[in-house]
Amino acid sequence: MKDKNITTESKITFLDMEKWERAEHFNFFQSMRNSQYGFTVQQDVTELLAYRKNQNTTSDKLRFSDMLYYLATLAGNKIPELRTRIVDGKPAIYDVIHPAFTYIPKGRNLHANCLCRLGRDFKETSANIDSARQSADENPSLTPAGGEQPNLFYFSVVNGISFTSASNPWGDCNVDSVPRILFGHITENESGRKFMPVTAEALHGLMDGKHFGDFFKIFDEMCRKPEDYL
Repeated sequence: MKDKNITTESKITFLDMEKWERAEHFNFFQSMRNSQYGFTVQQDVTELLAYRKNQNTTSDKLRFSDMLYYLATLAGNKIPELRTRIVDGKPAIYDVIHPAFTYIPKGRNLHANCLCRLGRDFKETSANIDSARQSADENPSLTPAGGEQPNLFYFSVVNGISFTSASNPWGDCNVDSVPRILFGHITENESGRKFMPVTAEALHGLMDGKHFGDFFKIFDEMCRKPEDYL
């Protein structure tokens, strides 16, 4: 039986093209060869890093990547457009989206892909992420069981690169509709504030710039007041 911590279950509702307000935009952008686009921001993570440092004085050590995956998943789930996917060629919305992420298994130099269930809180989600990592240590794969489902966010951390823009590989935009989010190398400015580049990409047929803005606004709030969410 598959580890319940890794299973990503969601309820799906197909959208009525006769009533969906984005129907025209969807058809317009999906007719293009590539409809993926995105934005990069320099996210202030000063308070988030300070919170982690304070928490790590206790026995429970927080992984920064776990914090990022959890907060970004929470933020994305608050925006219906970021829960919308293309399933069997038709637009549909999920009630909840789960985190998927890249990870370099022990003893390897190449990454594997992992996914896990979004928990009821950060502690549970972090435990689920750890279970996914352990599964990848034992059986590393770019195509883990359940990874073909679109009820996911794709996350990756790019160590050592403080980028100002980035892009991800995509498949056919009429099949591959999962948003991608990249986290980059943290730098410090002259006043001691710490910034991390974050790139988010999605299909224009499913969302507009406003929805990216909503996501980054919510994520910023979470990074500045982590004690309210972690």
